[in-house]
Amino acid sequence: MEFLSELWMPIVVSAVFVFIASFLIHVVLPIHKGEWVKLPNEESVRDALRGVPPGQYMIPFGTMEDMKDPAFQEKMNQGPNGTIVLWSGPVQMGKKLAQMFLFYLVVGVFVAYIGWFSLPTAPEYLKVFQICGTAAFMGYGLGWIPHMVWFGGSSRSFWTYLFDSIVYTGLTAGTFGWLWTKGA
Repeated sequence: MEFLSELWMPIVVSAVFVFIASFLIHVVLPIHKGEWVKLPNEESVRDALRGVPPGQYMIPFGTMEDMKDPAFQEKMNQGPNGTIVLWSGPVQMGKKLAQMFLFYLVVGVFVAYIGWFSLPTAPEYLKVFQICGTAAFMGYGLGWIPHMVWFGGSSRSFWTYLFDSIVYTGLTAGTFGWLWTKGA
């Protein structure tokens, strides 16, 4: 765990930088603005879902056995098909922001771990940037892809999230290169 005591500063500072960048990307810049749209009959959908407990749902839902049934296959062919996630109430922004910051710290810990055991003693900035950037991209840029594959999303969402992850990767790699301990 020596890497934590030596690299706590780039772990924390990179998390702060990524948190700020995430805020700017999602609140100030317009790139994510068109990803979510209102249902044409939102109120009737809300009325139909009222009373359904919080959770994640698939429509139409079917077991592996159900999926062999021609009636179920017809439902799938007719559509609509999709997933729905229902929350238990309004989004608790403070809690969500804290969870995201914790995620950025966890990515930083893994970046530090990989860098610590991969880099030579007193590495140059670009070598730290290369190794730590690769590790950061694995954390920021790859994890959401299986979700997009299985649960969908627009191609626009794919590219905007990829852009986000490249920005976060650059900030993390740059911070680690800048603050990497010279004695490591």
